[in-house]
Amino acid sequence: MTIENSPSEESTGADPARRRTDTPADEPAPPPIGGVRMVGSALVIGAMSWGAALLCLDGVDGFGVASVLTGIAAMLFQVSLLGLLRVQYRDRAMTGKGGTARVARIGYTAQAVVLTGAMVSTTLDAFWLIQGSPVWTVFDMCWPLSMLGMLIIGIRVAIAGRWRGVLRWQTLFAQSWLVWGIPLSALGFVGSVLGGAQMVLGYGVLGGLLVARPARGRTASTALSHDR
Repeated sequence: MTIENSPSEESTGADPARRRTDTPADEPAPPPIGGVRMVGSALVIGAMSWGAALLCLDGVDGFGVASVLTGIAAMLFQVSLLGLLRVQYRDRAMTGKGGTARVARIGYTAQAVVLTGAMVSTTLDAFWLIQGSPVWTVFDMCWPLSMLGMLIIGIRVAIAGRWRGVLRWQTLFAQSWLVWGIPLSALGFVGSVLGGAQMVLGYGVLGGLLVARPARGRTASTALSHDR
């Protein structure tokens, strides 16, 4: 009887660290550390820009420098949110233990579509195009819907627990802006100040965490993916 031994790691040239970071074909690969830091930086810039716009440029009526500056600030913030969604998707941040990324993929895709519609709305408002038309109304609704989507995703991330510690709860606080921003808007200038402050303390601090310690609090496999 001949006994055949399975090939050893040394004989196959396999890299144990690489095997730990491999993911099934239908699952997203963790993002590189450099990419996470870039998204964090974008969040800081986007949150501060939009927070400042809420404070200084709120209530713009008509095309002009103020409307364009507001549009630029909003666009920076919205682009940073797309980056955050990408990091969360690749981290499987919404996927609970033993779950698959299929449902989360649908959720992130739907949110990205709505957020893209909000970006179209931002462009229309920046240049004061087709204001009040049915098309404008459809895209205008995408902004609050996108914030609702971010809230739902933030809650799901907190429940799933793949993002841990401060990062987990900071994500929930940041993505709950709808809960704070919409009611505060009824308070006029004071509401704009408080809404802008929550934006900076929420998404701005979240971005800072991703820049300063991009691997801390995220899934264990992500910390090993710095070479990707």
